[in-house]
Amino acid sequence: MSSLLVEDSATGQAVLARGGSGNPAIANAPAASIKLPAELHHRFRFIAIDAGLLGEAVDGAAALLDALLAMGVRVALFTDEAMPHLARRLARGVRAENRRRLFLGALEGAELHGFDRRGAAVALAARAERDGRSAVAALLAQVIAPLRIEPHDRLAISPDPRESRESRDGAAAGEARGLRGAPELAGAVHATAGAQRLHEILALQRDLEGELGSLAAPRDAAWIIEEPGFDIAREHEIESLLAIANGYLGSRASLPEGSSVSRPATFIAGAFEPSADVSRVPELVIAPDWGRLSVAIEGESFSAEASGVLHHRRALDMRRGVLLRECLRRGEGGHLTHLHTLHAASLANRHVLMEALSIAPLNFTGTIRVDAILSGDVKSASGAAHWAGFAADARAKSLLLVGHTHGGLVTAMTSHLRELPEQAPESSPRLEALEGARCERTTGARSIAERCDVGVRVAERRRLFRTTTLHTSRDTPTPREAGEALQDELSSRAMADVLGEHTRAWAERWRHADVEIDGAPRIERALRFALYHLIGAANPDDPRCSIGARGLSGEAYRGHVFWDTETFLVPFYTHCYPEAARALLLYRHRTLAGARRKAKALGYEGALYAWESADTGDETTPALVVTPFGEVVGVLSGEQEHHISADIAYAVHAYVRATGDLDFQRCEGAEILIETARFWASRAELGQDGHAHIRRVIGPDEYHETVDDNAFTNWMARHNLRVAAALVQRNVARADLLARLDLRPDEPGHWCDVADRLLLGIDPQTGLIEQFAGYFGLAPFSIADYAVRSAPVDVLLGRERTQACQVVKQADVVQLIALLWSAVPASARRDNFLYYEPRTAHGSSLSPSAHALVAARLDLHAHAERYFEQTADIDLGNTMGNAAGGVHIAAMGGLWQAVAFGVAGVTRVPRSALSEALPHAPPCPDEDEAIGIEPHLLPGWRHLKIPIAWRGRALEIHVEDGAVEVALEGSAPLPICLLDAGAPACAVLAEPGRRYATRLGGRVTPWEEVTPC
Repeated sequence: MSSLLVEDSATGQAVLARGGSGNPAIANAPAASIKLPAELHHRFRFIAIDAGLLGEAVDGAAALLDALLAMGVRVALFTDEAMPHLARRLARGVRAENRRRLFLGALEGAELHGFDRRGAAVALAARAERDGRSAVAALLAQVIAPLRIEPHDRLAISPDPRESRESRDGAAAGEARGLRGAPELAGAVHATAGAQRLHEILALQRDLEGELGSLAAPRDAAWIIEEPGFDIAREHEIESLLAIANGYLGSRASLPEGSSVSRPATFIAGAFEPSADVSRVPELVIAPDWGRLSVAIEGESFSAEASGVLHHRRALDMRRGVLLRECLRRGEGGHLTHLHTLHAASLANRHVLMEALSIAPLNFTGTIRVDAILSGDVKSASGAAHWAGFAADARAKSLLLVGHTHGGLVTAMTSHLRELPEQAPESSPRLEALEGARCERTTGARSIAERCDVGVRVAERRRLFRTTTLHTSRDTPTPREAGEALQDELSSRAMADVLGEHTRAWAERWRHADVEIDGAPRIERALRFALYHLIGAANPDDPRCSIGARGLSGEAYRGHVFWDTETFLVPFYTHCYPEAARALLLYRHRTLAGARRKAKALGYEGALYAWESADTGDETTPALVVTPFGEVVGVLSGEQEHHISADIAYAVHAYVRATGDLDFQRCEGAEILIETARFWASRAELGQDGHAHIRRVIGPDEYHETVDDNAFTNWMARHNLRVAAALVQRNVARADLLARLDLRPDEPGHWCDVADRLLLGIDPQTGLIEQFAGYFGLAPFSIADYAVRSAPVDVLLGRERTQACQVVKQADVVQLIALLWSAVPASARRDNFLYYEPRTAHGSSLSPSAHALVAARLDLHAHAERYFEQTADIDLGNTMGNAAGGVHIAAMGGLWQAVAFGVAGVTRVPRSALSEALPHAPPCPDEDEAIGIEPHLLPGWRHLKIPIAWRGRALEIHVEDGAVEVALEGSAPLPICLLDAGAPACAVLAEPGRRYATRLGGRVTPWEEVTPC
């Protein structure tokens, strides 16, 4: 049973009722619940407590605090006593792993302490801050505000003046001190208490956790993205941010009942149909809408958009991969209803979608009508109706809708709605049909629905659970039969079973991907948001599809695949989800035929990958676009942005080096490397200066078109040519593959010759790399002159002036440095970054993360911090202004790279370099490389933990100020090298199941095996 706040019909005030009683049965409520006012029956995410309330009964309070901290609640104790003494007292009852969310602060003054990963107290603010800020203000600024814990989710508990030892007569001595008078806690819920009442409040907060079961939003603000209210102007943006996906399909976070601005869409990965605009290029298929679950209260439709909404909140629970919603609404008839929903795309079975509904009438007994709908009445953003027709079968065991697209794709969608009885837990072995409900099915030309009238009683929750399945003819020749068989299985399983399987699948993915950053809660939360979308975008079981520029969250770029995937996404998957990385690269192998066709059409050999790719690999970049000002302009990217072939080759090479996937290297990887090398060998032109030139291209800086010798393109082409030649010369590729490709014996040598001759654009005097031939001669430009602007820089400057000056759209030379760090002279990296950074407009979401990575590796802390913040804000702050079209998933992959390769400094160390620097380095059996770590911890970052997959082993890296610790899991030892200023400093052959640590500082200490505290 669970408690509900219901409305007293006589007073209109909220009172406590017990679910299942049928009446506001105050007499049956727990003693603590009777005494506590309604505002305390809220699941707070931050609780500030005057530690004087603990008295001598610290142990009992510590156990309650430990339980709340384990849920993710942030707790702060403010005290007059010495903090080390209080910390020792709490340590007896609060587990070390939970103390990271515990804080100790001074009631008067600025002294503030937190706890590190080992549970030891660490100072967060000094006794007297220069700005005069209090400990409360410091905590809110450093932790609570960055986690977006709003005032209504904060609780402050102060001593009851009547019980205060400082005010025997109950006068205002207690009022003037402590938390009640803290202006920083304005807007929070304030409570006064004695020791007993404090225990009651904490016990209530603990017990509220199980009230809603799986429909409850998490208490841990670091794992949630929350959107309160209903804002018409932001609705499309919110639908993108809170989207759910599992790599096979993705659904936008539209309201189940819809609204005047809702843009619901479910995308099927890898399925494309022509758009309806003039370009007719392929776009992702919009599947039938499965998420329509509308509710009517006593005949009145329930809507978040209508008047009478007292509370509305949507929350993305990133840890479990579920979308939650809570709404409290008073209808026109006075009916007060509390509604909760849950939506999830199963990660355990990618054909399964889940929907749960909890309805609680707070002041009436009556009827609620629920409509569960499958609708094929969907169109894409271009206006295309992809579906030729539908067949709905109302006689099937479950709702069934079969559709056919104009291109011949067949889909089958089933839906089954049932009730979880009020007295039964979610883990009930079988969910029954809707008890006492009158249900009927209706079919239309493009839809099928089930309408149920459900009787409800005041203060009783009715809980419904709906499972939907989706199969296509891409998966099976019999999608209808597959869907019906799966739905039959699902209908016999409990909600907790189906949802739990999904939650466990997410937990496994997080185990290999989650990054912890102590001291940067805003970046940590933004990174988790990025990882959530990255995990949901990948399907390791389907190499026929890749990941588009907006993942599976929106229609921008029509689901097309760019260089973004290999450059910004594949590195994350390589080191956290290698199976997914392999599938993404296999997609490029499957689309080699399209790349060969493009190269041949342009008069070149080998394979030139499409700048925008869909299902076949043929070029799908529109030839023309209409600007926001109505001007029709040509798009040259498909014709000239050739670096994508080298980008894909780079990803193939990096994947193989990190995973040791020799089967892929010998076959698919080798074919990609060889065919792209052939392209570059035919693309380069030998000039009279003896150099090889690549002319008439567009580099990452798309503001300048038809340029010669773009540095990024030339350097990446050189890398492509060299690794392909080395692969052939070392006899790695399979002989039958080489025979099928008709590889000539002289080709590898020719590739090396072209690579050696390619113009790199390095100025011998300054060490600066010229972005392209003639760039240094363009008109000077400084982005600082346009710090305040109302439009993109290229729009303000105009097309002609943009091309005539040194403005850079996005990281170009800086991107080169990020990818080819070891190839760029160490003396030139910093100068090049500082030259191009003030000229870069960041007109692409891809740019800030590359700058964050390079700045971190160069220890340019102010730059790095600024670009980390900028990258984190791209979607969560909608700084590009176009999140409505879907999340910028490449920027999310770039944020992970900035942490992994920039701050943690994860890199590869060739065995030869390790041996030369350390003659007595440990042996590396079967390893030609060691994994290197060169940390660059940013100011304020007290601890970074990041998991890295490397050649079949799982490495957990901890970076702290002055120390690095690693733990290894797997079946074989792994050589690990710490670098100092780019040079190997100390190495260890780590054994599986063991932990090792080394100290940094004036002198690097050898690795030592350690036992975790």
